[in-house]
Amino acid sequence: MKMTPPILLFTTIVVAGCSAPLFPPSVTRDVAPVEFGVLEARPDVFRGKVVQLAGRIVGVEEGPTGTVIRAQELALRDHPVYGPAETMHPTSEFAILYPGKIEPSGLWYGNKLVVIAVAHGVQAVNVQGASRMEPYVIARCMHIWKTGGYGLYGIEDFPHTQDGYWPLEHQTYCPA
Repeated sequence: MKMTPPILLFTTIVVAGCSAPLFPPSVTRDVAPVEFGVLEARPDVFRGKVVQLAGRIVGVEEGPTGTVIRAQELALRDHPVYGPAETMHPTSEFAILYPGKIEPSGLWYGNKLVVIAVAHGVQAVNVQGASRMEPYVIARCMHIWKTGGYGLYGIEDFPHTQDGYWPLEHQTYCPA
């Protein structure tokens, strides 16, 4: 089957758009492979190393040095551009310090994220007025899918509603 030039051009644009990386190459250059269970059980092993984690936002607290985001750990897919893999089972949490600004809709409960960050062991974080020790990372860059109140749906379930198709907002944030 012979493709006409406009169809070939459209196909090339669609394929190229689907495979764009989430983060600039300079941010991902030194990412160490990490299994969350090991990070949780032995956090000092990764202290100072750049890691990539995925999760669902379950809490946010503004602080003097930035925003602390608590996230339930989700599995990272082989191709992070498709977002974290959703699970219905409870998972452990980790905390992210984002030393910059994120618009309010990016911080909604249930939003999915993938973060490239420097691991800092464990640190006490505020969980509904109580202090809890959690794996703690400082973000270099973070990609957020704004699933909001629909946070238990997988990203692949969007954007299908009874009213039809609507695009799922997502954005990469890198502090200046």
